[in-house]
Amino acid sequence: MNRKIWGLSLVVFSLLFASCSKKEDFSNFDDETVVIVDDIVSALVVRASSLRNQEIKFTILDEDGNDVTENATFYVDGEAIEGDSFSSAEIGNFEVYGEYDFEGTLVTTDTEAFSVIIPKRKIVIEDYTGAWCGYCPRISAAIEAVHDETDDIAVVAIHNDDDMALPFEENLRETFEVFGFPSGRINRTQNWGNPHPPEDVVDIAGLDTNSAISIQSQLSGNNLAVKVGVVSENDLTSMKLVLYLVEDGVLSEQVNYFDQDPSSPYYEMGNPIIDFVNN
Repeated sequence: MNRKIWGLSLVVFSLLFASCSKKEDFSNFDDETVVIVDDIVSALVVRASSLRNQEIKFTILDEDGNDVTENATFYVDGEAIEGDSFSSAEIGNFEVYGEYDFEGTLVTTDTEAFSVIIPKRKIVIEDYTGAWCGYCPRISAAIEAVHDETDDIAVVAIHNDDDMALPFEENLRETFEVFGFPSGRINRTQNWGNPHPPEDVVDIAGLDTNSAISIQSQLSGNNLAVKVGVVSENDLTSMKLVLYLVEDGVLSEQVNYFDQDPSSPYYEMGNPIIDFVNN
C-alpha cells in the first residue's frame, strides 16, 4: 500500500544529544523517577538508553525542585563515580543511584536502570507512484512482502499527478533522477528495480548502526508539535535531517494493470481498484 505525504522539510542541523527511550527507537526523551526517603522527595533523572561513549548525565532534584546534583555522589553498579556523568565503550545494562546530604540527613535515591546500546538500522523505502499508474501496485505488493519479513522499515509514497501529489514532487524526481513510474528508492539514493526483491531491503534492515533519531509529537487541536533529536557516534554536523509528515488509510481509485494477472495479489480486484487503501 502507499503512504500519502502531507509535508516535507529539509533542515540543516547541529548534533543534538537528545535523551533516549527504554526502547531502541529512542521515542522518549527523559525518564524521571520520584522516590520518597524519610519524607524527603527526591527525583533522580537519567536517560534510559544511550550510545557507546555517549556522555550520560545524572541529575537529582530535591523536594522543592532544586538541582542538588553538585552535592551528590553517584554510584554505577555499586561503584562510586567521579562527577555526575558516565560513559561506556561497551553495550550493557547498568544501575545508578545517588546520595546527598540534606540538613545532616543522608538521602539515597532509588536505584534506576539504564542501558548502553547499539541502535538498529531502519530502512526508508520511497515509492514514486500515482493513482493513474496501472503498474504502480507492483511496488505496493513488494512493500507488503518486505513487511512480512521485517518491521525495520519506513515507507513513504510520493504521488504524481493525482489528488495526493504535492508541489515538490517534481523537484524530488529531478534531484534523485526518477524518470519513470513506478520507481522505488532505498534510503533515498539506491534504485529498487523491478521485480523489487524483498531481500534488497531485508538484508540490510535491522543491522547495527551508529546513529539514532528520537521523535516526540503532541497534537493540540489542529496544532502538531514535533520534537526531533539525533544522537550519533560520528560527527554529523554536515548532514541534513529529512522530516516527513504522512497519513495512512487514504482511499482512492487505483488503476490496476494486474487485474488479469493470476500471479499478482491484485488479481481480479478490478481496474481501477475502488477504495484502494494508501498507507
